[in-house]
Amino acid sequence: MRRLGSWTGVVFAALYALVFLALYVWYLMRQGTWFADLPLALAALPFTLAMRALNGGSYAFAGNMTGRVVAAGVFGSALAYVAGLVVEAIVRRVLRIMLAARWSAD
Repeated sequence: MRRLGSWTGVVFAALYALVFLALYVWYLMRQGTWFADLPLALAALPFTLAMRALNGGSYAFAGNMTGRVVAAGVFGSALAYVAGLVVEAIVRRVLRIMLAARWSAD
């Protein structure tokens, strides 16, 4: 079994976490206004959709639900890591094929 280490995944996860944290701070500054948590809810959409599928129905998400906000941030970061892992694996595979073709053409 290959290890699942990916620098691209770490960068993607860190960027997602920073953006999610910035959106949560922005929500806290605008708390109580209309649609204050809309950007945060959109950033947490993968988590919300996954929880709706697992619960078999509706699943509420709002900025004032701290536990769900933390879970959405962790879930999104993990998803971003997996996306980075897949991107890095594809790029490595393509480069390996291109280098093998280059050396075999000589």
